[in-house]
Amino acid sequence: MRLLRALIDIIKFPIKEKVVACRNIVFKMTANPYFQQPYISLADFTLAINALEAAIIAADDGSHTAKSNMHDKAAVVDNFIRVYAQYVNQVANGDETMLLSSGFNISKDTPSVSKPILSVVDGLHSGELKFITKAIYAAGVYIWQIYIGGIPTLESDWKTVEMTTSASYLLKDLEVGTLIGVRVAAITPSGTTEFCVPVVKLVN
Repeated sequence: MRLLRALIDIIKFPIKEKVVACRNIVFKMTANPYFQQPYISLADFTLAINALEAAIIAADDGSHTAKSNMHDKAAVVDNFIRVYAQYVNQVANGDETMLLSSGFNISKDTPSVSKPILSVVDGLHSGELKFITKAIYAAGVYIWQIYIGGIPTLESDWKTVEMTTSASYLLKDLEVGTLIGVRVAAITPSGTTEFCVPVVKLVN
C-alpha cells in the first residue's frame, strides 16, 4: 500500500526559491488546526529562514566567507524542512487534506513508511529516552549527539553525549517537558558517516 507523503524536495530548490517555499510552509502551518504541536516552533523556523535570507543578501558581494555562511544557514533551514516534513507525515498519516494544508508538496508515489534510521522512544522511567538506530555493517562506534530545545541553529551547538559500540543508547536524568533533538553517526573502517536527519522528542 502506498501513502501520500509530504516531500522534502524544497531542499533542492535554488536557494532564493527555498526561502519563499519555507515562508509558505510557515504561513500554512500557522494556526493550522491539524498541526498544533510541531517538534520545533514556527518562531524558530522563521528565525532560521530570516538568517538565511540575510546571509543571501550578504553573499551578493561574492566573498568566500559570506558564501560559506550562506551555505551554513541553508543547511540549518534544510534540517528544519526535514523535521517539519517528518512531523507532518506522522500526524497526517497519508490524509490528503491535512498534507495539502501544510504547505509541502506531496506525492502519491512514495511507499509507506519503512523503519527509520533513528528512532527515539520513552525509557522505562520518567526522564529517560532510548535512542535506537539501524545497525551499520562493520561499525565500531556510534556517536550520539543531542541538543536541548529541538534543532540548533549552529552545527557547533550539537553536544556529543556518548559513544557506544551498540546501536542503541539510554539517556537518563532528563528534565520532563524538555524538547530534545537527537542525531547519530557511526565510525566504520571507511571513516565516519554523516550524521542522520535529527529526530525530535519531548521528554515524558
